[in-house]
Amino acid sequence: MALRRAILWAALTALLPWGAVSAPASGDIPKKVVFVAWNVRNYLIDPPRSAEGARTTPPKTEKAAAATADVLAKIAPDILGLSEIGSRRDLADLQRRLEKRGVHLPFSTWVEGADEVRHLALLSRFPISEIQHVTNAVVKTGVVSQRVQRGFLDCTLSVTPHFSLRILGAHLKSRRITPEFDQAEFRRGESMALRNRIESILKKDSKTPLLVFGDFNDVKNSPAVAGLLGRAGGATSLYLVPLADVNGESWTYHWAETDEYSRVDYVMISPALRPLLDRRASRICADPKWSKASDHRPLLVTLRPPPVK
Repeated sequence: MALRRAILWAALTALLPWGAVSAPASGDIPKKVVFVAWNVRNYLIDPPRSAEGARTTPPKTEKAAAATADVLAKIAPDILGLSEIGSRRDLADLQRRLEKRGVHLPFSTWVEGADEVRHLALLSRFPISEIQHVTNAVVKTGVVSQRVQRGFLDCTLSVTPHFSLRILGAHLKSRRITPEFDQAEFRRGESMALRNRIESILKKDSKTPLLVFGDFNDVKNSPAVAGLLGRAGGATSLYLVPLADVNGESWTYHWAETDEYSRVDYVMISPALRPLLDRRASRICADPKWSKASDHRPLLVTLRPPPVK
């Protein structure tokens, strides 16, 4: 397996254009990997328009887009998992802004879900060796059957020639009332579909280093969130990474309509990945500019890749 990964790494990096990230020498293999998950709140530079020509969602202002890039530049992530990014052009816009600020994330992937406005995406400084996004999963609530709105991001990164990281991302149904179906029931259905995906991965190989991130739009002990973790201690269980800001507060989202602060964003990891977690270097980011960029705060998780044997 290690030889196969090394060969794959060589094949991937051989295809990269001049100036892009190349395969590291043994001394350049990263001692840590900084992963950031962030709902960047409607990162839509030019939102879609209705048939009548009206914008259905306000555009991201220049001030908010700049604040998003400023916050991320201070963190300098190696991997960035995004919720509520707009089109591929919007993802490229953020990628360019980060590049100008010295954050080089040349590899990207974007998920085309049922929601045509808001998407999941990922930027990485490591090559993406495999993409298996889920875009056609269906949830049934009562008599209504619908596709999972944003799909599930699923990709594998070649972090080193001997260590690959698989990442799943999700943005579950919001708590806003929907006349056609029960929003909590639908969110639970999306959660169950994601849990099925997690189990299929870990049943095939329980040693898979798997990271699951997202805006799950619910509290920690809700069926939608707790159900994702699985049975504690099991081969397919996940560990919920405990995160807090410098003041010890763990909320991630401010809902302005109700003036409510809650934790709805999470990072979970598989048993194989847990020994690589650096808890002391993981946190909820409380940069003063976060609220100018989004209504969510970024989550930072630091991993220590295994040494080369």
